[in-house]
This record gives sequence, structure tokens and C-alpha cells, in this order.
Amino acid sequence: MRAFPQTFEQEALWIAEQFMPDPSPFLETWAQYLAGPLDVPALERALAALVGRHAALRTRFELDDTGAVQRIDPAGTVPLERLPWPGGDLHDTLRRAGRRPLDLTVSPARLTLYDYAPDEHVLLLQIHHIAVDDASLALLDHELSALYTEETGGEPAKLTPPALTLGEHAVRARAAGIAPQDLAFWAGYLDGAPPLTHLPPRIRPAAARRGPDCDCVRATVPAGLGRAVRAAARTLRTTPHVLMSACTAVTAAAVNGEDIVIGIPVSRRGEPDLDDVFGCLTDLLPVRFQVPARATFAEVCAAAKRSSLDVLRHRQVPYAMLGGGVTRTRGVLSGEHLGRICLVLDEIPSRLTLPGLRCERVYVAGASAKFDWLQYVVADGEGWNVRADYATDYFTADEAVDMLQQWLTALSTAADDPHVPVRTLFDRLAEIG
Repeated sequence: MRAFPQTFEQEALWIAEQFMPDPSPFLETWAQYLAGPLDVPALERALAALVGRHAALRTRFELDDTGAVQRIDPAGTVPLERLPWPGGDLHDTLRRAGRRPLDLTVSPARLTLYDYAPDEHVLLLQIHHIAVDDASLALLDHELSALYTEETGGEPAKLTPPALTLGEHAVRARAAGIAPQDLAFWAGYLDGAPPLTHLPPRIRPAAARRGPDCDCVRATVPAGLGRAVRAAARTLRTTPHVLMSACTAVTAAAVNGEDIVIGIPVSRRGEPDLDDVFGCLTDLLPVRFQVPARATFAEVCAAAKRSSLDVLRHRQVPYAMLGGGVTRTRGVLSGEHLGRICLVLDEIPSRLTLPGLRCERVYVAGASAKFDWLQYVVADGEGWNVRADYATDYFTADEAVDMLQQWLTALSTAADDPHVPVRTLFDRLAEIG
């Protein structure tokens, strides 16, 4: 068993985990509905080969005399549970399964295959965020497709071994350290940023502290609006993600001041030898938006683009270093303006492709409240599917619906006229609910 220090991202998650009640907010799920004649032994062999390829799936996370470490089992495995379907709604049942605790000193992952119906199965990977990010799930789709195809007599997988492990990357990253200019940037960038004292959709009292309970609200951006959003982004010489994030900032500014902080995902892969590494190499960093009522939406987007580029240039500073440390009172999930509203866009979602089977990704709501409002926007053809996990201490179900409707209203209005005055957007948001 080989031991390495944890990466900066892993260490922050591991320490935060020690103070979290069950279910952990860092539990992630990848679930697939499989229709057709599944070759279960071939799936088991393909999954075993996948675990053998990626050290993160056979890594234990512990504390020893040197600090927080990761220990890689040389020939570990993630056993595949096979269970009858327990009944109930697909999303609700998978969410309950995804809330089961994981012991990081044993394994960061659990695999379950449910017998859903004759020639229908549901494959669930429950995994801790310490060992996965969205790019890893894209790797999972690609490699499991290739390995299962080979195991069922199809084309050889032809997968090259990963260039390095996450443990080896941790050694390299810690030797390089955090650049002083990056730390200096963040000290100045967040200086004076006000907290979000109110959460959309309207000004209202909120609990002083929130618990772990969360729920989920869903919506769809239809293809016509999707085309309009992409066209507006091209007109503004920006990306759909910046445009959507600006819409989120508008909804927050409507009940706060004009200075808004939104969490945005950033990848620290960059180096070619990290492209095929399975593990947590992504972070959510705060981006500062200026949303004055006198401005136009186009002006807000232009400033947001500049701010986002500044953050990307200094993305090597871990999120946990921005919140004053990880403790019981102020940790990676606390901080009045660092962990409230976040937006994640997946513009090119990957797909699992298994021969002879129809595979559909099932997007499962979070096990626990990771942020006050965490919104996922996943491309579906020319439109998007939208899901927001929200803390039930801060939102009722009706308020969550109204907040998502406000975002959709800002999105459609800005797509129709990117130069719409922000004041007009505020007026339209106030009409909802």
C-alpha cells in the first residue's frame, strides 16, 4: 500500500468531513438506467478493470503522524452489490441510497446494481467528492463503455494507462506550493465584498444557521430559448456560462446590493498528464459581480467576463483557503458570501454507451445541503435541464420554485434583449411569486 499526502482539495474536504453530520454534503451519485439484456459478469469485469486503472477508486483517506494522507491499495476493488429494486420513485429511491454513509478509511465509493424490472437495471455509483469531479464522471462514461464493449466480445478498449496518480500529483503540487501573487490577488479581490444578507426570491428573514436538510426543484430551458441564449452570448462575446451566472447575480442583486458573489466551478487539470486522472481536481471559487440598477445587462456581462477571467488566472488557490480556514465555526461550507449561491453548467454532458443496451443518466438530488442554493444546468439537445438543490432552512418549496422562475425570467429577457436595463429586470423579477 503506497501512501501520499492528500492534495489541497482533498485535504480541505477531508477536514471538513470530520465536522459534518450524516448524510455528508460531499456524497456524489452517478446513476444509469439500463434497458436491455445486461451481461452482469461482463459488467463486473469491466468495473474491476476500471477500478484497477484508477487509483482514486481504491484509495483510503486517513490521518497519521505526517498529517492527512491517502493510501492506495495496489489491487483493491469496489465490490458490486446486487439488490432487488426496493420500490418507490426512481429519483427518491436513488437519493435515499446515495445518502448512505461512506467510511473514507475503507473506501471512497460504493457500487450497486439494482434489478429494476425484467431486462431493466439501475447502476448506482455512490462516491465521495474527495475522489471525483465532473471530468472524472466523463472518464467513467468513456472508459466503462469501452471496457464493457471489450468484455462482451466487441472492439478492444485500447485505453492507455493514466499518466500519474492523484497521490503523485499531490506531491508535485505541494512541492510547487501556492504562488504568493495568487494569494495576494484573492486578498484584494474579496476585500470589501459584502455578505448576501438575503436570498432570492424576496427579502425575508432567514435562519441564523442552516442544517443539512435539502430538497430539489427542477425546470427545463426549451430548445428555442437555448438557441436564443447561445446567440445572445455570441453577441456579447462571452459564454453561456457567464451569461447564466450574470442572470443568477441579477436575482441576488434584486434583494441585496449591487455587489454580488456567486460560486463558479473551475478545473485545475490544465496539465496534459492530468487529463485522464480520476479524482477531485475541480473547485468552486467565488466570482464577484457588479449589478448596478442603472447598468444594462450587457454591461453586467462584460464586467462578469473580466472578473471570471481574473479568477481563472488565479485558480490555484483552494477554496478552503479563502474562507478563513476549516473549523467548526467557519469552514469550507460557511462564510457569509463564499458558500451561498452557486451555478454549474455542463454544456457537453458525456454518455454511457453499452452495446445492446439503452443507457440513460439519472440525475439525483444531493444527499445534503452543500450550499444554500446549488444550481446545475445540463445541456439536453439545444436546451438545458435545470436542477437546483436548496437548503430547506432557507427556502420553502414555493420559494425555491419562485427563485428558479426568476432566473428563467432573467435568462429569457436577457436573451431577447441583451441590452435590457437591469432596473427593468428587477421589476420583472418582483412580479413573480
